[in-house]
Order: sequence, then structure tokens, then C-alpha cells
Amino acid sequence: MKIITRYVLRHFAAVFGVALFGFGGIYLVVDFFERLDDIIEKKAAVPDAVLYFVCKVPAILIQGIPMAVLLASLIGVGLLQRNREIIALRAAGLRAWVYAGPVVAASLGLALVTFAAGETLGRSLNRTAETLWRDHIDKKGTPLGFVQENVWYRGDDFFLQARTYDARAGVFQGVSLYCLDESFRLRRRLDAQRVVWTGSGWRAEKGTVLEWESGTTQHRRFEATEVSLGLEPKDLAVAGTLPEDLRWDDLYVYAQKLGDEGYNAVPYRVELHTRVATAFAALILGVIGVSLSLHLGHRGGIALGITMGLGLTFLYLVLFQTGASFARSEMLPASVGVWAPNALFAAVGAALWARAPQ
Repeated sequence: MKIITRYVLRHFAAVFGVALFGFGGIYLVVDFFERLDDIIEKKAAVPDAVLYFVCKVPAILIQGIPMAVLLASLIGVGLLQRNREIIALRAAGLRAWVYAGPVVAASLGLALVTFAAGETLGRSLNRTAETLWRDHIDKKGTPLGFVQENVWYRGDDFFLQARTYDARAGVFQGVSLYCLDESFRLRRRLDAQRVVWTGSGWRAEKGTVLEWESGTTQHRRFEATEVSLGLEPKDLAVAGTLPEDLRWDDLYVYAQKLGDEGYNAVPYRVELHTRVATAFAALILGVIGVSLSLHLGHRGGIALGITMGLGLTFLYLVLFQTGASFARSEMLPASVGVWAPNALFAAVGAALWARAPQ
């Protein structure tokens, strides 16, 4: 690595670290005081409360990476400008890419880290924190989220309706199974008190079967009978899960499956695009930050960098949330609503870079 590259990255890393941990510290302090009354009221154990906040730290820091990149690029390069070091580099015949390129490369690397860490460490520890809060601090026990009510499932040639489904036990209660022929006419109906996953298939218990064939109706009762649904409990595990709780690959598969079966997959598609767009916001904001610093010249510095950084971050978040809301309400396609702010800021960054002193 060249001396200039190391020198620029050292300035960038110093500001990035301060900005990131400053953001994380403020977030934790606010979250702590919001939760403090509940912790005291529920008489939660101190180790449980401490572990809860520790598990929240990775997700908080990951959320703060794009803002920290913007501040680091604005302030880091701005300090070099204020100290006339950029002028010295230009006088030596070096073009802007030599001293600005490392910042852009670091921003790209941090964008990739944001996405990868968010889908692994951040998401898993955040789930651990929520479970810890629910079971050991708030002490509400297992939520009804594991028991879904009024469940509908569409298969290739059937519809299943159940009063409840217990995701942990793999048990449907109050089941009606409607089997259809190629003309979409009802050919068979099964009603059962329970449908249970046995480990190798589904077993219906205590019910009746009605079959229509050649103008005749057959009716029979059963204590237990095997039924073929073409799915396993793991296929239903994500059905009651919020989009933000699923890993990106699981979310992608589930969104595709919902779309193929004719269901509304918009919230899941919006979440898919949101995760990638917010991660790569670090790269876009990094380019804007370094380009603005080159424009500001010797006026760059800490105070101006913080002011512009917070202002741009606020503007980006407002535009991003607005676009995502339009996407969720289907006023815009998911890709357009989510990526429009990134495209706008990328265009601004490219224009600033093209006009920056070289």
C-alpha cells in the first residue's frame, strides 16, 4: 500500500471510528432510558439487562455505518484540505483519484461489510436480544406469533384453511382441506380436528371426507388418515415471520414463492431492496462526502463536516423513507421506490466528482 493511501485512510479511519461509536453510544443511551422503567418495574436481573444491550450493539453499529462513512469522508478529506495537504499533492502532479480513491474504495468495502454483517451477526444477535427481552426481562413468555390464527395455504391443487397453526409443534387445529380438479371444481373436502406433522408426512385426525365423482357424493368418517400437502413445517416457518426477521436469502425465496402463488409479496420485496440499498448507501454517501470536501477547499473542517454530514444524512433518510412508503403502498414498484433516493444521491455524487478540482 502506498504511503499516500495509508495516510489518507488513517485520517478516514480515525474519524469513522469516532463517528460510528458516537452514533452507537447515543443510540444505546436513548434506548437504555426508554427501557429503564420496564427493567425496574419487572425487576429484571442485571446480567439479563446487560446482555440485552450487548446483543443490540452489533445491529446498532451496522445501522450507523453509512452515516459514519459520510462524516469520515467529509471531515477526513476536509482536514487534509484545511491543512493545505491536498494542495501540496496537486502541486506534486497527483490527480484527485490518488488521494480520494482510497476513501471511495474504503466506502465500497464498508458497504459490503454492512450487508454481510447485517445478514449474519447483526440479525442473529438482534433476535437473541428480542427473545431475551421477551422471556427474561418483560417476562411475557412465548408470543402468539408461534400460534397463527385463521391460516390459509394454497397448494398446487388444493386450499387449506385452519383455525390455528402451531409452528413449534407442527399442528393445525380446525382444518378444512379443499381439493380441486383441473377445471378448478371442488372434488374432495376433508374436515379434521387436527392435522399433525409426523416427521415424514401429515396425519389428519378425527374428521370427515366428502368426495364428488360422476355425480355421486361419498361421505365417510375417520379417526386418522394420511394426507399429502406437498410441504413441510419448515416451509411454513416463515409464514408468520416479519420480513425484517428473515435472512436475505430466505426472504428472497419466500417472496418468489408468494409471487408465484398469486399472493401479495410487496412487503417482502420492499424489504429485500431496502437491505441492499441501505448497505450501498455507504458507498454513495462516501462519494458525495469526498467530492464535497474537494469542492470546499481550505474551508473544510470538523464543524462544517459535521453540519453538512448530519444535514445530508437527514435528507437521505427522509427521501428513503418516503420512497419506501410509496413502494409499500404500491404507488411505485418496490425497486423504484427504494432505489430512487440512492439513484438521486449517486447522480449528485457523480456530478460533484466530475466538477471537483482535479
